Amino acid sequence: MITVKGHIKKSVEIDREMSVGDILKDLGLPEEEYVVIVNGKPVLADHTVKKDDDVVILEVFSGG
Repeated sequence: MITVKGHIKKSVEIDREMSVGDILKDLGLPEEEYVVIVNGKPVLADHTVKKDDDVVILEVFSGG
């Protein structure tokens, strides 16, 4: 299960292994605006996600 949290909220399932970068691209999310957590650990865009992994995509907020 992939869960997106931020101003866009959605949950999706994948049926095959995909890279984090491909998932973000398919969801229309720019890599530089999101942090991806897989099974509780932050990962980079080249990390491969398996269909049973728990994935949370968090929008990065900044400001002061």
